[in-house]
Amino acid sequence: MKIGIIGCGAIAREIISRRKDVVAVYDINRDKCADLGVAICNSLDELLENVDFVIEAASPKAVEDYALKIIRSGKDLLIMSVGGLVNRDFRERLFREVRERGVNLYIPSGAIGGLDIIRAARYGGISEVKITSIKNPKNLGVECDKRTLVFKGSAEEAIAKFPKSTNVTVLLLLATGINVDVEVYADPEVKENIHRIHLVGTFGIADIEIRNKPSERNPKTSYLAALSPVSILEFINSPVKIGV
Repeated sequence: MKIGIIGCGAIAREIISRRKDVVAVYDINRDKCADLGVAICNSLDELLENVDFVIEAASPKAVEDYALKIIRSGKDLLIMSVGGLVNRDFRERLFREVRERGVNLYIPSGAIGGLDIIRAARYGGISEVKITSIKNPKNLGVECDKRTLVFKGSAEEAIAKFPKSTNVTVLLLLATGINVDVEVYADPEVKENIHRIHLVGTFGIADIEIRNKPSERNPKTSYLAALSPVSILEFINSPVKIGV
């Protein structure tokens, strides 16, 4: 497998430090890629010419700008900025192209867990899903001196207000297939990125809490989220699949 990465931030650096099959990167800011030790491409077209698997690790806008072209080139794609799939029309168009062209689209669990439960529960029916996220104000770009509710609403509204900090809300929307109630709190006493998921369905009730340490490379990114694509790549290539 020859892997190419869009974006040269914390996630790309984590992947490259753990995988020897990353051969090229592309970022609109080439300076960010200078010390990665792999080929730096001048365009998406150049990246696609040199790889057979693409990882998007840039931004929701990068998903909107590049995902369709990548799929149409016949390459498998892994999307980290799942907020780029919040628009239903775009999402359905992309998923349709994936099926028609016979390629694979991977959307990792990122900074949360419990998607195995959600996948199973969806077959019986899910009636309620809520996520409460608590982060340090600096990671949300807000200011406060005590725990403060800074957002309450839907996944679509959350990703519009905090595009780099609430990707998990859109991931839950895709996984459950129903409206997600979202609350985001800023807390200056919190050093971790905390996510609490409440799920109700015919199976019963699930409450999942994840306390993620921020990535040392970028505190707005959870360390677990940066490790998630590494796990997916190992999963794809392993003949033994655990936790599916």
